[in-house]
Amino acid sequence: MTEEKIQTAALDLEDILITERELLLAGRARDAAELSGEKLVALEAFENAFGGRTPVAVSPQTRQLILDVIQLSEENALLLNAVRNGVRSLIGRFEGPADDAFVGSYRMGGRQVAFSHATGQYFKRV
Repeated sequence: MTEEKIQTAALDLEDILITERELLLAGRARDAAELSGEKLVALEAFENAFGGRTPVAVSPQTRQLILDVIQLSEENALLLNAVRNGVRSLIGRFEGPADDAFVGSYRMGGRQVAFSHATGQYFKRV
């Protein structure tokens, strides 16, 4: 009976982790974050299913299922880390100086005027 509880809890957690991975790979980090409550409940059920038993006390099939859940968790952690790094990079770009931004005005010869060199002395052509 305990092994059945472990398998059920592991399969439930695996389903959530697979859904989370698919959402992260699709660029839907917000939707993946909405799974956190459901994932926490499944993780608690998974931990409680063990009781006093260790993974050594289960069958090889259940052990492999547990290893699959661990692998999925690690892969999702890497994807979430990549999302976090991307968001940090984006924030840094917004906070940093706009040396590479252009005002939409051009110098003689066709070169764009960088935003950092804009002085506000532009004439409107009609």
